[in-house]
Parts: sequence; structure tokens; C-alpha cells
Amino acid sequence: MSAWLALLPVVLVAAGVLLVPGVAIAWAAGLRGTLALGVAAPLSVTTIAMTAVLAGWMGVPFGPVPVLAATTGGAALALVSSGLGRRPWRAGQARPSRRTVRGVTRPAPSTVAGVAGVAGAAVGGLCAAAAVVRGVGDPARFPQTFDAVFHLNAVQRALESGNASSLWLGTVAAPERASVFYPAAWHDVVVLVVEASGAPLVAGVTAVSVIVAGVLWPLACTALAAEAFAGRTGTVVAAGVLSAAFGATPFLLLSYGTLWPNALATALLPGILACVLGVWRGGPIARAGAGIDAEVLAGARPVLGLPARERVRPALVAAGTLPGLVLAHPNAVLSLLFYLTVLGAVAGLVWAARPRVSWRLRWVVAAAGLALLSAEAWLVAASPVFATTRRTSWPARQSLAQAAGEWLLSAPMRTPVPWLAAALVLVGAAAALRRRDHRWLLACHATAGALFVLVAGSDGRLARAVSGPWYDDPFRLAALLGLTAVPLAALGLECVVDAARGRCVERLRLPDGLSHGVLVALAAVLVAGVTGGAYAGANSRVVATWYGGHGLAGPAELALLQRLPRWVPRGQVVAGNPWNGSALASPVAGVPTLFPHLNGDWGTDRDLLAGHLEQAATDPSVCPAVERLHVGFVLDGTVAFWPGDRRQARYAGLSVEGVQGFEPVDSGGRLTLYRVVACEPRGSRPS
Repeated sequence: MSAWLALLPVVLVAAGVLLVPGVAIAWAAGLRGTLALGVAAPLSVTTIAMTAVLAGWMGVPFGPVPVLAATTGGAALALVSSGLGRRPWRAGQARPSRRTVRGVTRPAPSTVAGVAGVAGAAVGGLCAAAAVVRGVGDPARFPQTFDAVFHLNAVQRALESGNASSLWLGTVAAPERASVFYPAAWHDVVVLVVEASGAPLVAGVTAVSVIVAGVLWPLACTALAAEAFAGRTGTVVAAGVLSAAFGATPFLLLSYGTLWPNALATALLPGILACVLGVWRGGPIARAGAGIDAEVLAGARPVLGLPARERVRPALVAAGTLPGLVLAHPNAVLSLLFYLTVLGAVAGLVWAARPRVSWRLRWVVAAAGLALLSAEAWLVAASPVFATTRRTSWPARQSLAQAAGEWLLSAPMRTPVPWLAAALVLVGAAAALRRRDHRWLLACHATAGALFVLVAGSDGRLARAVSGPWYDDPFRLAALLGLTAVPLAALGLECVVDAARGRCVERLRLPDGLSHGVLVALAAVLVAGVTGGAYAGANSRVVATWYGGHGLAGPAELALLQRLPRWVPRGQVVAGNPWNGSALASPVAGVPTLFPHLNGDWGTDRDLLAGHLEQAATDPSVCPAVERLHVGFVLDGTVAFWPGDRRQARYAGLSVEGVQGFEPVDSGGRLTLYRVVACEPRGSRPS
């Protein structure tokens, strides 16, 4: 526990990095309440990632100072543009901010709803953070997975070079090229956290994971619920609390892969979708003191939206989040487009059902919709944008029926079944079917489920065609569950409370003035309590699944890597088969490695050494390449990570045990460090 207490300042820095720039810009743009907090992270990520790109282009080292300058500029720009939408507004609520009753000034319902929403997010966030802390175990621990090797090395390279641009960071796995695009928003965030806190790299990564699960995700869920449910306070609180109940989101991608960038991008989606709902519904409707029933008002919102001018602000904010979403992970943009397509289809059907709409106009809109769908289908299945990801193929892991059952139980990819939360999702789905204003939510949940079922349970051509942006990987699609499951579960809890309210008030002798919202909020806290902190124990096992392996480097190997600075002089590079754990030398010890990822486009000299370094004493072409690449040492040892993978064969020339010209200097576990003496001039060897 002492290690986690020591990490607390780093966690606070991570929270500041991911929230402060966005809150400043959102506030300047006129947003308030839960929506300002829910959209803060997407705006922060846009600011940070775009600053990294501009700093790289201008040759300025990336760090806190450029981000602070960009935040100031972004807030000023938002302040100027906010005049287009005039008065500030909140998710699902509107003016005034205060009201006077019998001469006493009290906070308006919007303020109460905002505070209550943050309180609900805090409860859910504590449950989620507890699951991550328990699952990770030690803040200095990192998952030894294929993708984690690249991400850790990319952050280390950005820290060393001062260049964290998404236009350049891909050169980590293609060092001979001048520029390679790789979405680097997550890496940029970690770089800022490490530089601002002075923490080790892995500690920065852990702190960001805690904040993504424990702060970003619950705040985004409350923002989405506030807009989706017209600011019904109890339901918004329930969404915040229940945001921690599903293992697929946000926990799965924080461990599996390990897909930290995709996890960050997924956590940004609810806040952005909340802004989109503000545009679609015409912004919140002023109803304070109007005496209009909430259910009646909610059903009327799509028709009674505010004037077009009031839609400008959420539209501008939503547009401002898109660069950050692209640079967090491009497939999140496709996920957002997927939900917007379903949302648009539902809205179009509601519009077309109006009796005053002519058939000619219906056919025009239908043709336009079909054209948009065709364009989206081409983008996903045939465009060059996702040509690389379409070449990735994962075999179906289960049957279609099993995948469908997992989605119905809110437990895709064998994540633990949150029985009570899953039941609330089904109740909420039934309620959404009956309420016209919530049918879009059910449609999104069902359509996302159908996509997951198809990809998880089929290897057919259709499954391959539609899954390209998600690497044909059902885990990435499973992580979309929470985006709709959380609000549906909150709606389901509201319905259960509605059904039981009369009996509870009568039997438990609750005060007559106890409002419906308070009952729903209390029920949400009760659910979190009876499920062990919103299934914190089960969700911690999801995180621990891929944090528990030592395939690349066990304790002995890690100890050797940490000793490397004693042996390797500054400016020299360590070669080694990256599959044996040597690729971790840079993020663990700050010592540059020749192959910082398990696979890559390494270039002529590196490929030569990968296949022939052991022949340094006999092949005259090897030592010149050694000198050009400043290779002074080799880490050799057996491979325990994915043994038998055919990609390991390209590094056969790095096995130097017992070979003339390589001198052992240290060892630990499976690994031995050798000095390359075959290429040293005579008389220059250290004694």
C-alpha cells in the first residue's frame, strides 16, 4: 500500500493533465456542469496531441510549457467563439443558475443535478480505481504483452528526443524512415505526466490508467446520461455509480493487448456523444419552474429543441474533440461514426413517421441516407485508410450463439458476468423500447452487439469486411459495451425504483418529501454496495489477467536490465532478440536498444545484424554496420514469450553464446549481457 500512497501525487498530476486544459476550454466555450467535465478529457487530449504535432513540426521540445501555451490559446479562441451560442448551458439542463422561492435564493435544479452527477461519478470512480489498483498490484509493474513493448518504448523515445508528434512516433518500429504516423495522444499524455511529476515511466503509465478508469470514464458516463435523460438527477447519479460495474469497459483494454491508447479513446466517446446529443436535440430546454412533467418534456425534446443558434456551441465543442479522438485511436472515430449512423437512422425514422412529411421528401432523405451508408461501408471495407488493419485477422473464438449470450449478459469475451447490472441493462432496454425518446439508445446497444457477435463468432467474409478498423479483434468491440450498457442500466434502475417506490415509502416509512431522484441515487449506491463496490473484485481480475505474466522478463531478468547503465556507456546501443526481453531495456533502464519492438521495418543495417551479428569475427560486412549503429553490447538468452512464433526467426543472428568475439559481462535469469569485442580495435578493450 505504501507504493500506492507514493504514487498518489503522480495520479493527481495525471488527473490535472487530462482535465485542466479541457475544463478551461470548455468553461471558456460556455459549457457548465456535468457536460463541461465530461467533455474536458476529449478537449484536453486534442490540446495535448495537437501541441505535440505542432511542436515536432516547429522543432520545439514537447512538454508542459507548450501545452500551457496551447491551452491558453484554445481557451481564448473558445471564449471568442462562445458568443455564437450566447448563454452557458449544462448537459440536460438550462438557465437559470439560481432561483428564488419565497424570498430565499436557492441553487437551480441544474446546479443540484451537476453536483449530484459529480458525486455519482466519484462513487463509481472510486470503485473503478480500486479495481485497477488491485488488478495491477504494484504500480511499478507493467503488462508484458506484445503491444505494451511498443508503447513503453515509444514513450521512452519521446522523453529522450523531445519529439512526441503522431507524425513521427511510428519511427520507433521503422527507424530508417524520417516520418511514420502513429496515433500518439496516449503517449503524449504519459510524457507530460512523467515530465511534470518526475516519476518513472511505468509509474506514469499506471497513474494514467487509474485516471482513465476512475475519473475520465465515470465523468463521461454522467455527461452522456445527463443529456440522454434530460438531466433526471437520480438517473444521472446512477450512471456515474454503475459506470464501474462492467468488466469490458473500461478495464479490458487497460490489460489486454495491452491497448492503452484504445482504452483512452474509448473512455472519451461518451462525453463526445453527449455533445452530439446536444446538437441533435437542439440543446437543453429551459424548464426550471415551468411545471412540466419530466417524462412529457423528455418525449418532446426532439421536437421542441432550442433555435439553431443554441446548437452552435455543442457543435463547435464536439468538432474540437475530433482531432484528439483521431490521435488517441482512429478506430474510435469509426465507433463514433457507427453510433451517429444509428442515431441518425432512428431520428430519420421518427421524422419520416410524421404525417405532414411528403413522400417525395421522404424518398430524397432516404436516398441521401443510403448514399451516406454506402460511403461509410466503403470507408470501412475498401478504403486505403484502414488497409493495414484489414490485413490483421483473428480467428473466431466462440460461436455466434455464445457471443450473443455474452453480450446479453454484459460480459463479452468471457469477462465476469455482473449479474445485477446485466439485469438492470435488460430492464432498461425494455423501458427504452417503450419510450420514443430513448429508442436510439436501445438501437445503438443492439447494433453494437450485433457487430460484436458477428466478429467474435464468425470468420466469414462479412465479418472480415466490417471489422477492419478494429483489427478484426472482438476485444476492441467488446470494450464498446459500456457506452450503452451504463445508461441502459441507469434507466433500468430508475424503472425498478418507479415500480417499488410506493411500497418502499409505505413499508420503510420514508419521508413523504423524499424525491424520486434521491431514491434512484440511493438505490444506485445500494447496488454498488451489495455487489462489492460495483464488482470491483471481479473487474480487478480482468485487469490482472495480462498484468500477471513474466514471459518477456521475470524478476531476475528485470534486475539485469536495471543494471545495464553500469555496463553500457552513454551513446552505445544494446542489440538483442527483442522476443527474449531485451526490448524492455530502454523503458526499464533508459538504455537504447537496437530493436525496441518485437517486429518492425528495421532497415538494411539492423536486418543485417539481426541475421548475422554472430558472424562479426568472420563476415567483413558486419562490423561496419555495428559501428554505424553504435552497437556495443548484446543481450542473449532463450525466448519464453510466444515461443515458436515464426517472426522470431529473423533475429537468429543474435544468438552469440559461446561465439568468438563476444565477451560475457553480466547475467540474470535467462539473459546474459555480452560485450561486442569482435569489432573493437586491438588494444582498445577494457581491462
